[in-house]
Amino acid sequence: MPSVTLLNANEMRPPVGPLALDYLAQALEEAGCQARLLDLTWELDPQAAIAAHFRDVQPTLVALTQRNSDDCYLAGRYSCVPHAQATVTLIRRHTDAPLVIGGCGFSVFPAPMLEALGADYGVVGEGEEALPQLAQALERGEDPREIAGLMCRAAGQVHFNPPRPLDLAAHPAARRAWVDNARYWREGGQGGFETKRGCAGACIFCADPVAKGRRTRLRQPQAVAEEVAHLADQGVLHLHTCDAEFNLPREHALAVCAALLERGLEERVRWWAYCAPEAFDGELAGQMRRAGCVGIDFGADHGSDEQLARLGRGHRVADLERTAEACHAVGLVFMYDLLLGAPGETREGVAQTVALMQRLEPSRVGLSLGVRLYPGTPLTERLRSRPLSGQSGLLGAVDDNSDLLQPVFYLDPAVPDLAEYVHHLVGGDPRFLCPDPAAEMTDYNYRENPALVEAIAQGHRGAYWDILRRVEEALPSA
Repeated sequence: MPSVTLLNANEMRPPVGPLALDYLAQALEEAGCQARLLDLTWELDPQAAIAAHFRDVQPTLVALTQRNSDDCYLAGRYSCVPHAQATVTLIRRHTDAPLVIGGCGFSVFPAPMLEALGADYGVVGEGEEALPQLAQALERGEDPREIAGLMCRAAGQVHFNPPRPLDLAAHPAARRAWVDNARYWREGGQGGFETKRGCAGACIFCADPVAKGRRTRLRQPQAVAEEVAHLADQGVLHLHTCDAEFNLPREHALAVCAALLERGLEERVRWWAYCAPEAFDGELAGQMRRAGCVGIDFGADHGSDEQLARLGRGHRVADLERTAEACHAVGLVFMYDLLLGAPGETREGVAQTVALMQRLEPSRVGLSLGVRLYPGTPLTERLRSRPLSGQSGLLGAVDDNSDLLQPVFYLDPAVPDLAEYVHHLVGGDPRFLCPDPAAEMTDYNYRENPALVEAIAQGHRGAYWDILRRVEEALPSA
């Protein structure tokens, strides 16, 4: 029987549960493979943990998930690649088993990350079919190069087969039985679940369609409810959707809410969601609230119709006004996430956006200043029409970084003092999660946020922005 060690090396705090490994372990066992999980998140001495694991186990294959390439944060510019390289070095010391890399971070940068980590194989996109097929081929001594979504080295070159999207509606409900979800809930503040994969949006900057596919594929609502019930049975009572946008399509979101209500899960769990502003109204807000949802993070991005059009967004200011009215009416706390500094940004547009947020009175407003460039997105391809080095507006590792694996950001030269200007406009309004230029803009980043980690240790649960809101307003946990 093929055996696979599933390895999670994500060192960020608060810790986020490796959702993919729960799904993959189930897929491996259903395909007749043996799955073992080595979660380094909880290990004080990762080197000793790796050594101990491979003393007892010599698997057919080691599968390392790479959730992030970096923190996507202009002020931090923290790359996850060096830590992953160090983990691979430790793995290589203790086993000769082939190494395969997967995860969203890998799928955005497959070829450069395969090279940087020195892995034998990579799985681009979802791995529920590709990973068992690879393990079985290796166990039988067969050539795995024709597996959909597989990237591998052959004859000194990298061979790649495009991924084949899964029919998620045909997949059984996830049992969520392998990862220590209860511990992630206790120490990370939340659990995660999916209702769909992929995104058909036309946003010029977003890597979700690159990593997860450009076609939205839906899980059966009853299967989603069953997965949530499995998590609740483990004591995981605060959840966040991991979809690109929970409400696209709107009818599926309503069906998921109905399935949760049918199982009585609104009495057991509280959950938060990412939503798009353009397919959200009072009916959906009410149904989500009845089904146990307590908070929503809208990808608002901007308060100018002209800039929203330049960003490729499907909503306009009128949609933001409607979402605010709907959430206020049913008592949903909500956040607008803004993306300022993209091409076409102006000081007038920034001021208009801040004024709109103050008028609509969301519970919180998140501000990202500058746009992380990802390969395969329209913005990046447009900028790549000429050499990046020397282009105005680019910040980060611009030189000798053509694959963009090291973080590179765009900040429109028309607003060179954007951080200071936004800070002035906000004027200390606590609803704005606003980077402080005097603090080198490090206080808004969720990675290694001491206030957030302490709040979770004190018992706060839920979406990170909502935890911070509750702490600041001296409110109990949801």
